[in-house]
Amino acid sequence: MPKSIKNLSGRKERFAARVLLIDGSNRVLLLSTRDASNPAFLESWELPGGGVLPGESITQAVVRELYEETGITLSASSVSSPRWQRDVLYTYRGERRLQHEAICCARIEIAPQAIDERHREPFEREDHLHYQWWPLDELKRSQETFYPITLPRHVDALIAGYMINEPLEVWDE
Repeated sequence: MPKSIKNLSGRKERFAARVLLIDGSNRVLLLSTRDASNPAFLESWELPGGGVLPGESITQAVVRELYEETGITLSASSVSSPRWQRDVLYTYRGERRLQHEAICCARIEIAPQAIDERHREPFEREDHLHYQWWPLDELKRSQETFYPITLPRHVDALIAGYMINEPLEVWDE
């Protein structure tokens, strides 16, 4: 997985916020994603979240993105401060990106029976394949690909409130 960083020029810089959402049964919500425009793009299970809009706080972005992608509403006060801040190099829909990412945590007591997909962006309708509430033990044992790639290793520490110091993930060169 680790690759040398050969060239940062030509990458679009982007800020993003994600949420580790845990339900009352200690399951984590993840979405199975792909890049429909690139068959070689590795399908992965990722945390809900996305780009931070101009003037928006990390917390506001988490609340908005979670609602847009799933229909789940959170209060801003239920979202932790970022527990994992990292950078990611990747290409998505033909655009080379350097993404500065903040990952927060939040809890809900009862997971919804179904995910509400009505508020998703058109590209999300193509790229989000399905959603799953992952029991922690299953997540930690799984051989699936996750984004962040080291999420299974860090999930317990994140839930316990620890800060994760693993600053860079490279999905391409």
